[in-house]
Amino acid sequence: MDRISKERRILIIKRRIIVFSIVFVGSLFAFFPTLKMVSVELSSSGFNQFFSLIFSDFTVVMRYWQSFTLTLLETLPVISLVLFLTILLVFLESLKSLVKNIKMISKLNQLITD
Repeated sequence: MDRISKERRILIIKRRIIVFSIVFVGSLFAFFPTLKMVSVELSSSGFNQFFSLIFSDFTVVMRYWQSFTLTLLETLPVISLVLFLTILLVFLESLKSLVKNIKMISKLNQLITD
């Protein structure tokens, strides 16, 4: 009975591995287009030019820091950043779950063979 229980757990874990593998690959393929979308929107909104002022004219930025901060926030492409960060989170979580399930299945296989 114990062996049957362990084999059921292995089957469930294998299904999880398949699901997380599909999610991992899907988020990997979605990662690069959203990264490109964020970079294009950052450059087209003027965020890069405003942000570079921190390094070139730091004293002016510190003098008008409130206006500068609002300008940076207004030019930030929020929707594409949220999409990118969501896909990055899904990618990392699926990778974590995939590794965890692979470790579990290897431990269960060792228990069955012992």
